[in-house]
Amino acid sequence: MNGCLLIDKPKGITSANCVYQLRKSLGIKKIGHCGTLDPLATGLLPICIGEATKFSSFMLDLDKTYEVDIRFGIETDTGDIDGEIISKSENHFNQIELKNVLRSFEGPQDQIPPMYSAIKNKGKPLYWWARKGIFLLRQERNINIYKIELLDFRNNLVKLKVSCSKGTYIRSLAESIGKALFTKATVVSLRRLSVGKTQSKDMVCMPKEEFCDISSSILPSDFLLKHLSKVNLNEEDIKKVRNGQSIDYNAQLEKKGLVRIYTNKSLFMGIGELHSSNKLSPRRLIATN
Repeated sequence: MNGCLLIDKPKGITSANCVYQLRKSLGIKKIGHCGTLDPLATGLLPICIGEATKFSSFMLDLDKTYEVDIRFGIETDTGDIDGEIISKSENHFNQIELKNVLRSFEGPQDQIPPMYSAIKNKGKPLYWWARKGIFLLRQERNINIYKIELLDFRNNLVKLKVSCSKGTYIRSLAESIGKALFTKATVVSLRRLSVGKTQSKDMVCMPKEEFCDISSSILPSDFLLKHLSKVNLNEEDIKKVRNGQSIDYNAQLEKKGLVRIYTNKSLFMGIGELHSSNKLSPRRLIATN
C-alpha cells in the first residue's frame, strides 16, 4: 500500500495522533505526515504511506495557504485561544489602518518562531520547554508572505487569507499584526487550505472508526510532487538509474534541480537531480522487485 492521503485534520487532535489513528485504520506502520498542524488548526494534512514516505522531505518546502480568525485585544501564552490569557488591551484602529498594516507584512521578512512550536532544542520540541516554564532564545527564520487578504472585519475579530512560504507561523504573524496596531492579538481558528498545488477539495475526513476503510482515497505516490519537472527514461537509462548510476539527460527542461523520474511507460520511479552538466542522478527511488 503506497501513496498519499490528503486528510482534513479535525480540531483538537495533533498531527502525530492523526498518523497513529491511520496506522490502525489502514493496518500499516509506514505512514508519516508532511508538515505539522497545531491541535487548534484544521484542514489539509498530507499523509505519505509506504514507499511514498521516501518523498515526504521533498514536500516540506512547498508554499501554504491558510484561513485564520484573529481576535484583537487579548494575548495568550501560546499565541492562540487555547492558551492562558496573559494580557489585554484596548483596540483603537479602523479598517483603513488595518489594511495598511496588513500590506506592510507582505513580502520577504524575518520571523521568530513561537515557543509553543515543534522545533527541536536539545532533542525536545520547544513546547516541551515552554510547559516547564523555560523560554529559550530562538533564531529568526527567513519567510515570505506572498499575500494577505482581508475577508471579514467586525468588532474585535478579523478573518484573513494568508499565502506564505514554508516555515511561516501564523500565530507569530497574528501577534506581530497586533503589535503594529498597538494592541494584542491571538489566533481563534486556523485552517490550511492548500500545500503547493494541492487544494483542499481533494481532502478526505479522518476515519471515525478504528478500522474504517479509506484505502480507496489513497492517491499515487507522485501526487504531491507536481511542483517538480518530469523526465521519462528509456529502458537502458532506467536500468542504470535503478542501479544508482548517473546518466546523461539532454532534453530541455525549464530549470535544473530536483525532477520526477518515470519509465517509458509513465510509471513513477522516484526523485532525481538534474545538474547543470545535464547529468541526472537518482536521489530517492521506489523499491522494485
